[in-house]
Amino acid sequence: MLILSHHLEKSVDEEGELSAQIVGVARNNSAAELQYAEVIGKFYDKHGTLLATGLAKTVSEEGESFTLDPGQIWDFTIAYSAETEAHPSLKILSCKLEKDGSTAKAVGEVQNDGDVMLSYAQITATFYDSTGSELTTGTTGIVDLEVGETRGYTIFYPGSNYKEVDHVTAVVGDLTTTNYAEPEEIHHTTVQVGALRGSTVMP
Repeated sequence: MLILSHHLEKSVDEEGELSAQIVGVARNNSAAELQYAEVIGKFYDKHGTLLATGLAKTVSEEGESFTLDPGQIWDFTIAYSAETEAHPSLKILSCKLEKDGSTAKAVGEVQNDGDVMLSYAQITATFYDSTGSELTTGTTGIVDLEVGETRGYTIFYPGSNYKEVDHVTAVVGDLTTTNYAEPEEIHHTTVQVGALRGSTVMP
């Protein structure tokens, strides 16, 4: 998919509230039908500090997904949302136990599947023995995780009886979002193509 153009647009509603959004045009420049596509937008202040990230998806306002045929144009919009309107979320993609001669640890990946940048995210791992009894827990933190970003994590078993560890699970703990900046502080934006899912169009 190719992003043809984009610009920052600010407007004032009937109540005098200022809002900001990225308005752009993209084209499916592949030979495949895109069953899902997304564009990631980033909002910056005049100092180049990242204020927020947002996402445009090929999903209608009614929540129904739509496809993009080869060559089809997509007019997308990415709104800059207030923190109170944001939906922070962290998804645990994987969690596995690794053991060596001196320690045990939980290793996996997480993804920011919400619509706001996470300045801090906590992950807690629970370690169990072979009978399913809980041995102990450990935690780790991840900072500055952008929308759609995937990051690896490692949580070491804090006890000396690591040989008793048989399996591990992980859950999401506290999530902290970035401090909200008013729309007038937005100076410029960038966009990039996010996840794409398609099917090959046969000749």
